Amino acid sequence: MVDSTKRTAETPSFSRRSLLRGVGVLGLGLGVTTLAAACGTAQPNGGGSGAGSGGSGGTLTIGIDGTSAIHDPAFYTTLGDWMVVDCVCRGLTFIDFETNEPQPDLAESWTVSEDGRTYTFTLRQGVTFHDGSTLTANDVVRSLSRQFDKNDPTLPTGSSRPLKSIGNNLESIRAVDDSTVELVLQAPDGTVLSKLSDIGGRIMPAAAIEQYGQDIGKNLIGTGPYKLVSSTSGQNVVLEAFDDYYEGAPATRRLVLQQIQDPSTIISSLISGDISATELTPHSSLGQLRGNDKVVVYEPDPSFDAFVIMDVRQPALAELEVRKAINLAIDRKAILEQVFFGVGALPEGYLLPPSVEGYDTSLAGISKSDPAEARRLLESVGASGRRLTLLAASDAWHPRAAQIVEQNLKDIGLEVTVETIDPATFSSRVFDPTSSGHELMIWERNSYVPDPDNLAGEMTISTGVYAGVVGGYNTLPGYAETFDPMVKQARALTNPAERKEIYTALQKKFADEIMGIAMLACASNPVVTGAGVSDLNLAALANHRCFAETARV
Repeated sequence: MVDSTKRTAETPSFSRRSLLRGVGVLGLGLGVTTLAAACGTAQPNGGGSGAGSGGSGGTLTIGIDGTSAIHDPAFYTTLGDWMVVDCVCRGLTFIDFETNEPQPDLAESWTVSEDGRTYTFTLRQGVTFHDGSTLTANDVVRSLSRQFDKNDPTLPTGSSRPLKSIGNNLESIRAVDDSTVELVLQAPDGTVLSKLSDIGGRIMPAAAIEQYGQDIGKNLIGTGPYKLVSSTSGQNVVLEAFDDYYEGAPATRRLVLQQIQDPSTIISSLISGDISATELTPHSSLGQLRGNDKVVVYEPDPSFDAFVIMDVRQPALAELEVRKAINLAIDRKAILEQVFFGVGALPEGYLLPPSVEGYDTSLAGISKSDPAEARRLLESVGASGRRLTLLAASDAWHPRAAQIVEQNLKDIGLEVTVETIDPATFSSRVFDPTSSGHELMIWERNSYVPDPDNLAGEMTISTGVYAGVVGGYNTLPGYAETFDPMVKQARALTNPAERKEIYTALQKKFADEIMGIAMLACASNPVVTGAGVSDLNLAALANHRCFAETARV
């Protein structure tokens, strides 16, 4: 049996924030630090100045992309709504994004059988939900079961179910007793512990799930450091500290997640202090903000994929040659310079950014720019002049990227119409299999779980949202039979070199035979905070995860 490593309250937390602020204010170097080198962190162990110190009061306001006032671990609406889930609920495991290693959270320990199929979790004792009930194994089983079962009656229509890949491989899950959960897989999956740290692995009271049903996202209850006070669609979500959080009361008493989409408003709100922190700051403003002593800019390593996803079900994209032409048309250097202002990297590892295990620069040729070859491919299938619609969200970098892609595609002989819509509407459109009127979509994939399976695996497996609802790759003859075994083989392995070999082969085959995703860049989400904010987990926020319990204002 393989035992987990227990997280202990004696593990120290640390912060280099005072040093970083001094560098930023004095203008030394570029005035920017990398998250890989140093950052203030909010580690979940409660050591040092983190949770458990009794709280320091104040309000922390984080700028988010939007809120629909629905915060369901099984139903994606906006990044902001899932950041609420991060704050209100916790799961069996936890990844702090300072490392990629799963740590114990609501499970204080676990064992894995020799064949890699059976996970036995021992729950932490004395953990309470915000409604006063005590965490038991039944709550864990009920919360995870609605992720695993697409027919669960408490799922809202259109649920994305982030843990569906575990559900597709599930043999059984049961409560052995009040403090023990047993999860048995059909086949080994070395990514389970990482996936359980994701939004979909968050635990809610079984009684609340039954009481609220499909409306649990409007009445979210968890064991996390903050409890839900109010949520107003299109405006904000207000949370307050949960004094009985098992690792101690949060350092900041009130947490507000404020919808803020206008770029100029984001900048002015950071400088004025109306917003304490955000990862949504326009890349174009970083030069201006680096020299302002009222804020601090943190530039993480590239961690997310920016790309164009193609719906292969659309007649205009039926030919592989057309999809490859679109990929070859894109000027990625222009996108890196004009959209991300150099904060990122060219997609030389195709679907995997440099920060993720398995990154392989031998795949750099997939994302080369060759307009002449693109025009030749279009002409070879009589597709010159074909009309396409490109859909993009109206926030952050998406509109500018859409403009460049539009021009690139026009330059090779395609007729392109760009439609820009608000983020919530964008999500509802792309996740609706009956939605039409767009062949191409500007999108991004963040490392919610920092593992190659969460990127290359989820973006290619036939049961995922990319190959299914959004891109329709699984409608192509032989798709599942070709790609699913490769994804599952990689999941079952634990050796990094062996996994890398499979992910490289998987991505090359996908690009050669499907080309449903044209990469734009491997980018990052710079985090900007007010100068008075400290001990916020910046590495997590750069990946749209919100662990704010040790943050101070």
